[in-house]
Amino acid sequence: MPNPDSVIKELDWMLGFASLNPEMNRFLLIKFVNRYLNQKYMWEDAIFVHLFEKYFSQKTYPWLNENGKKIITDRAYSLMANIMGSPAAEIELPDSSGKNISLYNTAAPFTVVVFWDPTCGHCKEVLPKLDSFYVAKWKTAGLKMFAIAKETDGNRKNWTDFVTEQKLWDWTHVYYSKAADKARTDNNVPGYSQLYDVLSFPTLYLLDKDKRIIAKKLTYQQIDDVLQLKLKGQ
Repeated sequence: MPNPDSVIKELDWMLGFASLNPEMNRFLLIKFVNRYLNQKYMWEDAIFVHLFEKYFSQKTYPWLNENGKKIITDRAYSLMANIMGSPAAEIELPDSSGKNISLYNTAAPFTVVVFWDPTCGHCKEVLPKLDSFYVAKWKTAGLKMFAIAKETDGNRKNWTDFVTEQKLWDWTHVYYSKAADKARTDNNVPGYSQLYDVLSFPTLYLLDKDKRIIAKKLTYQQIDDVLQLKLKGQ
C-alpha cells in the first residue's frame, strides 16, 4: 500500500545508483522534486521533506541556482510543522472578548481546525455548509470546531458579523490579526499560516484527541469521509 516509507525507500534506492552518474542524478532529483513539490496525497508531505533533508539541505549542485534552492527550502520548511501523523502546532489567539484561547486546551476526541478569511467569498459559501455537517453528524461524535479568522483586507467587524449572521455559536472562534502575525515574524517565530501551510482559504485540518494530524487540506466532504472511517475504528 502506498505510504511515505515505501516511496522514500524506492527513491533512495534509485538515487543511490544514480549518484554514480551526475547527469542521471540531476535528472532524477529534478523529477522527484517537481513531483512532490505540490503533493497529490496528504502523506506525500514526508517524502518532500525527506528529499530536502537528505539531498538538498547540506548539498549544492552546479545546476541548482539560489532561487531554485530557496523554493525547495521554503516549501520544506512549510511542510515540516504539519506532516501527517505529527502533532499539530499550538495555536493561541484571542476570541471576540480578547481572551486568549489555546487549541491544545480544546479537549475533544476530534477537532476540525479551519483557517478562513472573513472577506473571502468562497469561505462564506463553505463555512455554513461545514456547520451543517458539524450539527448533523460531527457534534454527536464529540468533535469540536476551532476556527481561525485570518485578517487580510477586512477587520474584526467583518469576522464577528459573519459569525453572528450564520449563528456559528458552537464553534471556538479566534482572530489572527495582521499585527499578531507581524509580531511573530518580527521575532523570528513562524506565523500560523506557515505552520499550517495555508496557501488558500478555507484550509481544513482534522486532528485526533492528542491533536495529531489525521487529515489536512481536504474538502469538508473528504474530512467527513476520513472521520467516519476513524469512528468505525479504521
